[in-house]
Amino acid sequence: MQEYLHDIAVNQLRAEYQSKGYTVAIDAPIGDTKADLVAKRADEVVVLEIKVGSMTPEKRERVTKLGDYVRDHKNYKFLVVVSTPPKPKNIDVPDLDELLHEYILDNFPSELDSLSSHTQIEDVIESTVDELSVLDEGRLAVKGSGVVEVELHYGSKDDEHISYDSFPFTFDAVLKRNEKDELTIDDMHELTVDTSSWDES
Repeated sequence: MQEYLHDIAVNQLRAEYQSKGYTVAIDAPIGDTKADLVAKRADEVVVLEIKVGSMTPEKRERVTKLGDYVRDHKNYKFLVVVSTPPKPKNIDVPDLDELLHEYILDNFPSELDSLSSHTQIEDVIESTVDELSVLDEGRLAVKGSGVVEVELHYGSKDDEHISYDSFPFTFDAVLKRNEKDELTIDDMHELTVDTSSWDES
């Protein structure tokens, strides 16, 4: 199953980046290791590593090496992509990734904070709403899930080590529109990040 999800993710990412004008290589050499995909467009290089299930020590070492290599190259960007079983996305909430990203930045989850001496939130992706109901005054009660991408810092400033990872999360929130008719998070009943893949590795 994991190999199947990995292959699906590779094909989807390759098609996505090719549609944006990138040249994409699979299992491409990067430094003294390999990346699942490397997408190049002009001077821009995006290195992508796919995570399926728990991250093994070997996978974590590979991610660390890729992160170190990318950090030394200004025009490179490194992404760890979580591959999960596909599920229907029936409810579309505009800018949900951005809303949850801002919320997590302002309300840093303790589950992530404990992973390193300094955990940095990079992005929120793949946010989906599984349940939605309309409350009073046009507010929306939503329950769903997403993935948070993080950068993990260890050690002192002079001897810093950086790793990258992504973790799924679930949320139970209330949304409302502000005076500009933009959706905002009015209340967050619960947001739980699942770091079990880290604990098991």
